[in-house]
Order: sequence, then C-alpha cells, then structure tokens
Amino acid sequence: MDSCQCQGLERETEKWALEDLALYRKGTPAKTTRMLIDAIVSQGVEGLSLLDVGGGIGVVQIELLRSGAIAATSVEASSTYLHVAREEAARASFENRITHVHGDFVSVATSIPDADIVTLDRLICCYDDVKALVSLSASKARRLYGAVYPRSTWWTRVPLFFENLGYRFRRSPFRAFVHSSQLVDRLIRSAGLRLFFQQNTLAWQVVVYRR
Repeated sequence: MDSCQCQGLERETEKWALEDLALYRKGTPAKTTRMLIDAIVSQGVEGLSLLDVGGGIGVVQIELLRSGAIAATSVEASSTYLHVAREEAARASFENRITHVHGDFVSVATSIPDADIVTLDRLICCYDDVKALVSLSASKARRLYGAVYPRSTWWTRVPLFFENLGYRFRRSPFRAFVHSSQLVDRLIRSAGLRLFFQQNTLAWQVVVYRR
C-alpha cells in the first residue's frame, strides 16, 4: 500500500474504529464478521494460532481466542484501530495473548511468523496491490485461510465509484477497491489452499479455505 493510501486509511479509520467498537460492545459485530468467525470455529480452533491481517478493533482475534485459539498476531496499518484493539484486548483479558504489529502487512510480511489460521476481514477492498496482499498472506496459513471482501459485481462497483468520489471530494487519498473474485480465488489456490466454505450477502462474500 503506498504512503498516500496509508495516510488516507489513518484519516478514515478515526470514524470507522468508533463505529465498529460501538457495534461490537452491543454484541452486534458486522454480519459477515460473525459468519467468518463461525465458519472457522466450526473447523475447531483449540490450541491453534491466528494471524489477523488488517485486524481492526480485534473482533476476530478476541472471538477465536474465546473459542480456544492459543495466541493471535494482529497486523494493522491504522494507529487508531491499533489503539482501540489494544484496549479491547485488555478489556477481554487477552493482552498477553495478542501481539500487535503496526504496519503495512506487505511491507512487514517477512518478519511475521506463519500461523495455523490467517484472516483478512474486509481488508482486500482497502488494498491496491491485491496480488501481493493475498499471495503473501495465503502463504502464511498452515491450516485455514479466511477472508471477507466485496463481490465483483456491477452493484458493488457502482456504489464504490461514488464512495471514491466522496473521498476525492474530501481530498482524502484513501480509495476502496472491488478486486476480481476469480483473481483472489486463484491467488489463494496458488498457495496450496482449497475452498470449503463460501457464503454471500448482497455486497460481500465470506470465504474460508483449508490446506
């Protein structure tokens, strides 16, 4: 992710982090996040490690640890999200089981250890270089790889076009992307993973692969 995109991400996530936190504390995280967590937990996570790329406020990390995962690493480019995630980890008494890394995953990937489970919850749509992001993250997954990202349809592309116009109007360097579903699938399969779960909403797709 280039520096402009990272700067834009910092600006936009000041609002997003507070919205995500409010929903989570009400017990109503994003529907697709819940779908991702449930699909992964159904495979058994006891004693497994997690790498959460673009970990946000830490919902996936906390919920998988509660379900039996042993440790988690979160790589997050937004300092706002990272701050909230650390507070939530402490609130859940998991601060000693979650390692938080501040940075662009693609830039720091070589220093991040492999994990049994790798997740990208609504991150692919925030990243321009999808090939690097997906290939590097998929290579880290020893057992399971889960992602939530937009369906590549006209009805997701049209609203995103206007959303990006809004960012441009506000002079925010951040942009959102609808990457080809076929390309994302091919990149994940190239890492030796095979799809076993997929569920769609109108705009999003939730996928989980296993090795």
